[in-house]
Parts: sequence; structure tokens; C-alpha cells
Amino acid sequence: MEDMVQVNPLLSSEAAIAFCLLAVAQADGPTSDAEISLIIHLLAAQDHGATQAPHKEVPYATLALSQELLGAEDGLDSGLAMVCAALDSPHRAQAYALAADFVMLNACVSPEEIRLLDILAENFCLTPLTRAAIDKAAQIRLAPELGHYD
Repeated sequence: MEDMVQVNPLLSSEAAIAFCLLAVAQADGPTSDAEISLIIHLLAAQDHGATQAPHKEVPYATLALSQELLGAEDGLDSGLAMVCAALDSPHRAQAYALAADFVMLNACVSPEEIRLLDILAENFCLTPLTRAAIDKAAQIRLAPELGHYD
């Protein structure tokens, strides 16, 4: 009998970020077309030092992979383990910040979205102070866009 080698699939940083964004988008119900468009826009805008512009299909393929992971049994848990393996500590904080911005764009944050941000912060080992700073920065950054000034 042959020895079977198990390979743990690793996510790219783009796929890890897409997973986080899609997870928060799905936290409070089915994902809208506007949310999918925003995720694709954010993925296309990510600049990771590439010398060439990304292919137009890359964000769609990355999003499809994230949808497949989230749809699997224990998709959130196993996906978060893969996200943590794909991102170093500063990039985890960046992924959390993008997810917080994404949630804050709704202007009306649901308890499910807050719970998912809690799960991300816990899995990413963010300190309470770091998380509070990221959350407050998202609120301040988006306040003019949403008509909030407090």
C-alpha cells in the first residue's frame, strides 16, 4: 500500500481576504449583488507589489474559491484556519480592518456581523486595543460617507 501524502491547501493573501469579506457579507443573510460587486472591487484594487495589473478573472476565481470554502461543512472554522496560515500578523490586522470597513458601510450593523467580527478578531489574535482602534478608525473614516459626524 502506497503512503498517501496529504497536502494542506494554502490560500493566497487575496483569497484569505476574500474569504473574510465574504464571511462578513453572509453573516446577516444572503449576499447581495452590491456586496459581491464591492468584494470584487476590493480584490481587484489590492496592490501586493505585482509588476503587472491583475487579470480581470482573478477576483472572480478568488471569490468562487471563498464561496466554495464557506459552503463546505465547518467552512467557517476550516476557512479561518487556512486564512490564519496564509496571513502573517500585520496582514491579519489588515484583513480585519477591511472586514470592519465592509461591515461599517452598511451603516446599520447587525448582531450577526458584530459576532463575525468578534470571531475574526479572536482567530487573528488581535488585542482588544488593536481591535478598538481598527473599529474606531472605520467609523471615523466612513462617518462622512454615511452622514454620521459623532
